[in-house]
Amino acid sequence: MTQKDGQRFSTARAFLDPARSRKNLAIETNGLVERILFKDRRAIGVRVGGRDLLLRPGGEVILSAGAVNSPQILMLSGVGPASELRQHGIEIVLDAPEVGANLADHLDYTAVATTADREGFGVAPSFLPRAIRGAWSYFLHHEGELTSNASEGGAFLKSDAGRERPNLQFHFLPAILRDHGRKTAFGYGMTVHVCDLLPKSRGRIGLKIADPTAHPRIEGNYLSHPDDVGVLLNGAKLARKLLHAPALARHLREEVRPGPAVQTDEALIDDIRARAETIYHPVGTCRMGSDSASVVDPAARVRGIDGLRVVDASIMPSIVSGNTNAPTMAIAENVAQMMIRP
Repeated sequence: MTQKDGQRFSTARAFLDPARSRKNLAIETNGLVERILFKDRRAIGVRVGGRDLLLRPGGEVILSAGAVNSPQILMLSGVGPASELRQHGIEIVLDAPEVGANLADHLDYTAVATTADREGFGVAPSFLPRAIRGAWSYFLHHEGELTSNASEGGAFLKSDAGRERPNLQFHFLPAILRDHGRKTAFGYGMTVHVCDLLPKSRGRIGLKIADPTAHPRIEGNYLSHPDDVGVLLNGAKLARKLLHAPALARHLREEVRPGPAVQTDEALIDDIRARAETIYHPVGTCRMGSDSASVVDPAARVRGIDGLRVVDASIMPSIVSGNTNAPTMAIAENVAQMMIRP
């Protein structure tokens, strides 16, 4: 969690809010970046909402649109795989084959059970008094149950004993969670999330059409590497084992996902393929490296282009074995220091 005084504390609140009054900072919202502007192979500005915002001499464009949209913007600007740019009629500024490639993400699977008691969080009339008390405590003191993000416990484990370090991450929620909270689940229960931290599967980001208002093409290719199937299978078995461990079994009423009918490895793999979903950690699509094929160099500068850096999770050459929020903030801090003291 990233919290302060019982409230979610985003990077905008932590870094941007204290700088809002600076005279050398202008913040624009609801502006769609259409593309980066170049003169020869130097970035000279960006086009936002039909307007050209130009740099002062010696300035830099910093692209921080994330592992999905940063490669999309680069390709719309003419920096990317030449064959794909030609396909969409985009003028090529730089043939950079790895833009959009190397997409890695953490895939997440859940074991879910209903509970016989009401100790967790629940969508039920009986939870209303607790919700009212929690709201009162939260708004008065920023304390109490509503300061929770519902992920009350976590662990890092190995999918098999022969591994050198943990490759699975668990989250425990004292609630029934469906589709990451987008679908209402009534009643009381518990959910164990298990995530493959070191997947070998790789996808890519591409263009559907040469239009900044269109969504890019996202090819996750989850579980395309056979090793990832085995890792998540072992993780699912561990998650199920946790649900039925003595400390939790006394609360458990019924396992609802994957459910009593799912017993064989084949059935569990089918359920993993049907229900596993992203945990929102995409990285790698503008890979950093010291080799000439990498998209950005160790200072986050786009290779073959002057005056342009990419600063977000897309530059991670491989996915970190944990949540990506804090590492992305660390990337930004480091690049900022590089810019201040080249």
